Amino acid sequence: MAMDDEKRKSFWEEDEDESDESAGLIPKKLITESLDSTEIDQKIHDTKILMDQTHQLYQHYFNGIEKRPPIEKTRLLESKINELQRISASNTASKFKISQFIQLYITFRDLWERKLKAKEKV
Repeated sequence: MAMDDEKRKSFWEEDEDESDESAGLIPKKLITESLDSTEIDQKIHDTKILMDQTHQLYQHYFNGIEKRPPIEKTRLLESKINELQRISASNTASKFKISQFIQLYITFRDLWERKLKAKEKV
């Protein structure tokens, strides 16, 4: 009888694990390991340089210097932002820096989308 109880217990524990993943919770493999503040600052700095380059390319496109919007740079920037979102920061200051930077990116993204729509109408 004890063996049957152990099988039932392990069966229900496995189901609970599966239901967590199917419920839309973030799988453990998507959350990166916790980084220290200098590594986080370096990632933010590198992403900021990429965002500045992307913004400059969008300005060239909107001013007629470039013929196409910088779609590849934008995709690369989005992947870097997704990496930042998956960082599990241990201290509050790092969490704040990450969230502020992501908000800055969202502001630029909205600006670029708004200008793209305006340019399409013309």
